[in-house]
Amino acid sequence: MLLLATQAEPQMLEYAHPHLGRLVQPRHYPRIAETARRGIPWAADNDAFKSFDAAAFEKMLWTLRGLPGCRFVTSPDVVGDAGLTDLLFEEWAPIIARHDLPVAYVIQEDGCEYEPRGIFWGAISALFIGCVNDEEKLGERIRELVVEAKRRGKWVHMGRVNSDRRIRYAREIGCDSVDGTKWVQWRDTHLPSGLESVSRPRPQVSLFEAVA
Repeated sequence: MLLLATQAEPQMLEYAHPHLGRLVQPRHYPRIAETARRGIPWAADNDAFKSFDAAAFEKMLWTLRGLPGCRFVTSPDVVGDAGLTDLLFEEWAPIIARHDLPVAYVIQEDGCEYEPRGIFWGAISALFIGCVNDEEKLGERIRELVVEAKRRGKWVHMGRVNSDRRIRYAREIGCDSVDGTKWVQWRDTHLPSGLESVSRPRPQVSLFEAVA
C-alpha cells in the first residue's frame, strides 16, 4: 500500500521509499514533473476540504496533463454531502478526463439538499473514501463499496488516515493508498513510522471493528 504525502520534491527525495507517493493539490504542486519523471507514484486532490478554487484546480490540471505515474485526480466534492458531490462530479469528471487524467469519485455522507445518485463506476478510475463521519467511514457501506471497486479493477484511496491502526484498517478492507496530515506536519517524527506501517503485509485477522 502507498502512503501519499503532500510535500515538495526535495522532501520526496530525502524520504525516498518504495511505498511513498506524492499527493499534490491546487495550492501545492511545484516540480511535480520531476517527481513523475523519477517514476514516483502520485495523485492529485482538489483542496475541497479547505476551500475549492475552480480556476486554481483547472490550472493544476493543465500542468499535470501528460505526466506519467498518476494514480488518480480527485473530482471536486462537497465535504459531508454526497448529493452535492454528485452534481459537481457530473460537471468536473469530463473536464478531468479531457486532460487524460484518471478520475476519482469521492464518497461522502448522504446530504439533505440533494439525493446522492450512487457510484459512477463507468466514469471513474479510482474511489476516494472521504467521509468525515467515522461511523460512516468505518462502516459496512464503505467496506462493501471497496469490495465492489476492487472487483471492477478500480484504485481505492482513503483520506484522513493519521494512525497506525487506521492504516491497518485501510489495508485490511482493500485500500491501495492512504494520506494524512500527521505524516507531513511532523515529518521527521512520524513519516518513517507511517512508511513502515504501510509496508507491512495485509493482516490475516479482521479489523472490521470501529477504529479510533
